[in-house]
Amino acid sequence: MKLFLLDAGGAGLVLVALVIFMLIAFVAEALAMILMKYNNAGKSFLDSLVINLVSLGAGYVVILLNSSLDFTDNETIDFILIFLLTVVVEGITLYLLNQNKPVNKTLLVTVIINIITYLVLYIIRSF
Repeated sequence: MKLFLLDAGGAGLVLVALVIFMLIAFVAEALAMILMKYNNAGKSFLDSLVINLVSLGAGYVVILLNSSLDFTDNETIDFILIFLLTVVVEGITLYLLNQNKPVNKTLLVTVIINIITYLVLYIIRSF
């Protein structure tokens, strides 16, 4: 399986593609947090930067431990697993950055921002 553009799996990207994808994810997720009134603009961009860097680091750890982002012989299942890993890693990180926010709101924001990011990813992968 060739999962070459993932948030948590961004570690598998070549450097230029990695930077471009991380910028897209960073901005898209920050804008989504602003639109969802999770935080103000400055805090949303800072949180987005931090959660995406932590998620990228998690992708590197997965690659180091597993030698790839392939968990099964099914690309769709692997895509879903990496999505879930991203939601867990970013959700925990976002909660730690915003402990004053309700857990259910943080979880909702995390799922929505990652759906947006993974839709962008899906579109990019289609080319």
